[in-house]
Amino acid sequence: MKNRARKERKVALITGGGQRIGAAICAALGEAGYIVAPTWLSSRRKAEALASEWGGKAFRLDLARPETFRRLAGRLASEYGRLDLLVHNASVFQRTPITSVSSAEWDAIFAVNLRGPSLLTRSLLPLMSSSPEGSAVCFIGDAAAHRLWPSYLPYCLSKIALEAFAKGLDKTLPPGIRVGVVRPGLVLPQPGFPKEQWGRLRRRNTGGIRTVEGVSEAVLQFAALEC
Repeated sequence: MKNRARKERKVALITGGGQRIGAAICAALGEAGYIVAPTWLSSRRKAEALASEWGGKAFRLDLARPETFRRLAGRLASEYGRLDLLVHNASVFQRTPITSVSSAEWDAIFAVNLRGPSLLTRSLLPLMSSSPEGSAVCFIGDAAAHRLWPSYLPYCLSKIALEAFAKGLDKTLPPGIRVGVVRPGLVLPQPGFPKEQWGRLRRRNTGGIRTVEGVSEAVLQFAALEC
């Protein structure tokens, strides 16, 4: 009976779910009844603790290595037999002044922030198509990307392109798989970011969702929509 109940619960895969906004999304989905499966690259213990708390498993995932995506899809199919929600939360955000950014830095940012989510979605589509109640793909965008910060231009462009990809994907997938974008504003500073400078930035840039709780709630609201 316990195994049957587990199979009937919805499953959510959250990339980068072991820390920061991703961890909050995991907790919100777990409280809503989802089996939570966070992915990790450097925060293994945190991801495994969250997964254990909400009935799932944590999976290592390097979005820069698309050759590993099929194996992840196979592990999810073997473990759960379904995938109801895919949340593309993981991304890289690094200071890359346009006057000095290297070609390797450009490629690394786009590999993780755009190419990775695109190809991972494709690898997981067969599993998502088998979800009995329909499934959904949620991309975490960035409400401030359109400001094209000169010191973070590759990141900004990758997020703008990610939203464009989401729109194109929504036109491509069958009605049983929904696609949406959640757009945080300035929610959390990077570790070590000067507190006073962060406060000034938040006062000048008020767009988008501005709290971790707000982002989590937006993902929940999207997940709750009917196909």
